Amino acid sequence: MKGNKDLVFDYELPHHFFGVPKNREQINQMESERKMKIKVEESIKLEDGKHSGEIEDVEYKSPKGYNYMDLVIKTQIKNKDVKVKVSYPQNITENSALGQLMIRFGAKLEVDKELEPEEFLTKGKKVEFQTVTEGKYYNVVLESVKPKD
Repeated sequence: MKGNKDLVFDYELPHHFFGVPKNREQINQMESERKMKIKVEESIKLEDGKHSGEIEDVEYKSPKGYNYMDLVIKTQIKNKDVKVKVSYPQNITENSALGQLMIRFGAKLEVDKELEPEEFLTKGKKVEFQTVTEGKYYNVVLESVKPKD
């Protein structure tokens, strides 16, 4: 139908089809649903040096097309539970940061074989890690994360 100028659609899509509000009340409701209140918390500084904790979770993310695995570690600072995230690029080789982490946690790496990090990075497993401050923020040294003996 290329070039057909007489083609006309004479039906109307329902307003809810595209999420278009029908009246001011629906607009107000949609705006209030998008708003969020975030609690202000005390800033807790993680001092440079060696720390211990336990694995809380393994998460995956893909910002801007790059794949990362986040290891979430729960530790205590000033008698408060604090979650620390360590991001590893999601490629596994004998020399990559994630590959070295897997080896430290007991994985045997075989080329062309798949492995599930969660099998080795189990929730509740005790770990040690080291932090360094860069500017106003601390960073976990990737190579320092290891099982606690």
